[in-house]
Amino acid sequence: MKFKNLLIPVFFLFSFSIFANNEKPKLVVMVTVDQMRYDYIGKYWERFSEGGFKRLVKKGYNFKNANFSYVPTMTAVGHATIGTGTTPVHHGIAANDWYNRATKTTVYCVEDSSVVSVGVEGADGMHSPRNLKSNTFSDQLKLNSPKSKVYGISLKDRGAILPVGFAADAAYWFSSKKGHFISSSYYMEELPSWVNSTNAKKRVEAFLQTPWSTLYPIETYTASSQDQADFEGVFKGETTPTFPHMLPNLIKENGLGLIKGTPFGNSLLANFAKELIVNEDLGADEITDVISISFSSTDYIGHMYGPQSIEIEDTYLRLDLDLGSFLEFLDQQIGEGQYTIVLTADHGVADIPAHVKGSVDYYDYRGFKDALLKWSNQKYGLNLVEEVTNSQVYLNYDTINSQQLTTKDVKEELLQFLLNYPNITSAADMTGRVCVGDEAVCERMYNGFDPKRSGDVFYSFQPGWLSDYYQKKGGTGHSTAYNYDTHVPMIWFGNGIKHGSEVEQVEIRDIAVTLSDLLSIPSPNGATGQSMFNFFYLKD
Repeated sequence: MKFKNLLIPVFFLFSFSIFANNEKPKLVVMVTVDQMRYDYIGKYWERFSEGGFKRLVKKGYNFKNANFSYVPTMTAVGHATIGTGTTPVHHGIAANDWYNRATKTTVYCVEDSSVVSVGVEGADGMHSPRNLKSNTFSDQLKLNSPKSKVYGISLKDRGAILPVGFAADAAYWFSSKKGHFISSSYYMEELPSWVNSTNAKKRVEAFLQTPWSTLYPIETYTASSQDQADFEGVFKGETTPTFPHMLPNLIKENGLGLIKGTPFGNSLLANFAKELIVNEDLGADEITDVISISFSSTDYIGHMYGPQSIEIEDTYLRLDLDLGSFLEFLDQQIGEGQYTIVLTADHGVADIPAHVKGSVDYYDYRGFKDALLKWSNQKYGLNLVEEVTNSQVYLNYDTINSQQLTTKDVKEELLQFLLNYPNITSAADMTGRVCVGDEAVCERMYNGFDPKRSGDVFYSFQPGWLSDYYQKKGGTGHSTAYNYDTHVPMIWFGNGIKHGSEVEQVEIRDIAVTLSDLLSIPSPNGATGQSMFNFFYLKD
């Protein structure tokens, strides 16, 4: 049993009373860095400024072994878990997109045809949190403190919406079509005047007027691979993935959405966060407010160039400066010691196979699906596979029943096929909880299963392997149960937080429960995480 678990029953009331007696923060800031692996902190430590990541670590509490406990490790799932304090089995966000058996269509995690876009025409704003099945930490805050203000912002709609849930005053995200921040009629009928004023400043166009060159001399980027590396992606209009990236020349082919794939997208969002805090008077009184900020450019850049690239190193060095500037702003606007920050990530990322020495490669995704069809036809004389997505197999129940087969027997045969398929190491029957391969991997599969939205059988290729989609397109991906996708930062800083660090494993679903206890409110209604107060208050 974990040391943490032994402490909780004994010290929970004691630690809760300490927080209850402390002055609550005026503002809670939830910072999510999309696709940030934990090892980036140490990798770039010597190059970080004193005011950004180093300040958070040196003055805050650093959990060095924070992990997601499920698959698929994707953006939507991570943000929902951060907000709700639980996993897909309860919050229902089974992937970024999942297959709907009833309609035979793909569902996007925050799609909502009942709302309309605000700030742009078309579908960019037709989103809401209605696909969530559990409420969030900030939903509970609004129930207990209706005058508290809650906002979510990100370049991605799902990154803005899912952490703050149903009761947020607003969520704002970036429209590539317009090159500015928008929302949906779920939250408002029209954009506030301050958002219109901010959009009118045309900061996106200003950022893109300058080439993306390295912040420091390129020869100093010794933690990264060479600039011209195999299997990196390129922007439309580029011939090589090398510096400088001539952004002014790329706008025509890529549009204003080009900024998402540059570190300036993070700067754009940090500026928007400051303006939101000022214009909505967040943290202006003793009633605790919440802002969730999800930096998305790290994900776009990481996908294109990979975690060993100079581009990703330069992005984190620039994000570090943005964080330092934001912390200084909070000190002045809210007051040092008057706010609490928790910084984490929604998932990690795999190395590009070409950059790794060892038994790492690409698998033929189309060949795998063809082999599944061939197996079914040879075994049963017809196709029993309805869909394959998110490393999950959906079986066709109607066909199985019409042939007087049992789903249990078909799944048993499918598991054996998967285990015998080259480079697949684990697979699991979700409802039968039958695992072939690594039990730890299967446990994360069970935690990621939503019975209405997920497939019948999950499978996992061996560590580091990627679909040949990335071999053709360039770049890399994520979504597995392995540590490069599950191990992310979790740093607490500010009001109510002691300085320290911990190497014992904790889970990202613990964040929402701890935030709830911080404010002496109930945890989200589906929460399965645990409070981490014993770390903050019972250790030197």
